[in-house]
Amino acid sequence: MSKMDQKNNSTRKEKKGGIKAVIVAIVVIAFVGLVSTVAILANKLSQADGKPSGTSAQEEVKEQKSVITADNIEEVLDDFGELPDYIPKNYTVKQNSDWRFPDGKSESTNAYVENSTSNETPVYFDLMVDATGEVVYSSPVLELGAKIENFALDKPLEKGEYECTIIYHMVDENQNELTYVNVGVNVIVEN
Repeated sequence: MSKMDQKNNSTRKEKKGGIKAVIVAIVVIAFVGLVSTVAILANKLSQADGKPSGTSAQEEVKEQKSVITADNIEEVLDDFGELPDYIPKNYTVKQNSDWRFPDGKSESTNAYVENSTSNETPVYFDLMVDATGEVVYSSPVLELGAKIENFALDKPLEKGEYECTIIYHMVDENQNELTYVNVGVNVIVEN
């Protein structure tokens, strides 16, 4: 093989390698976009618990697709409606990790949550008992810098210690959910 043939062969391999890299990058970008869209759709569908939402839980379930693929993503997006223009990229959690209640009906002696001024949006949160999936408290919307302390549960709990999840719902100015963050907390009911 001549030096010219070797050079042409090497140039073809470099071009093929570059094309492969571009194709891989396009596939990765498409996959990330698909995963992000699925996450947003799942988030919107989870709003059926009574917080601000445009449709009922039954309507959302009827519209839900069993599998979202690259082939049906446009149809799913058309069925779903308009997505938010902006989704916050991060959320700073300010809370304590053990919430104590004298009993299941009284205000906490130490529960604390603050929507840091470094955050980008108002927020409300739900407190869910991990073992049952039951939401036992839903907060009001906390504007930037607002905090809530020593509140009573919406649904009383029996004496005991509960592993719970706080679901922070970041909302826009119309209180439409943009995204959410889950954080663990221990709830101790003393009597």
